[in-house]
Amino acid sequence: MSLLVIAEHDNASLKTATLNAVAAAGKIGGDIHVLVAGSGCGAVAEQASKVAGVAKVRVADASHYGDQTAENLAALIVANASGYSHILAPATSIGKNTLPRVAALLDVAQISEIISVVDADTFVRP
Repeated sequence: MSLLVIAEHDNASLKTATLNAVAAAGKIGGDIHVLVAGSGCGAVAEQASKVAGVAKVRVADASHYGDQTAENLAALIVANASGYSHILAPATSIGKNTLPRVAALLDVAQISEIISVVDADTFVRP
């Protein structure tokens, strides 16, 4: 089982919120892959590769990912969703705008605003 974590960044450095999402993925269990989508985001991919627990970093480096708009990210995530049991993103404005679109396109339920992961099927909300 592999999990995909969507990296949040500014095309230069990885945001701390991504580390929280990786930690949550670690509690679910399985190989953790991180998707870095941006423009000129090689440094972010390098930082993501050094995060404890990350098995693989996937990079989509193109100008139309530079602003990380929900429409572009959602299409990219859906195109790469096959083989992942869970897709996680930080609970930030980008994650909250993108993941509902991904869930709708994949026709799956979204679990949002969790504060803890008990196991692969059990999450705690506030």
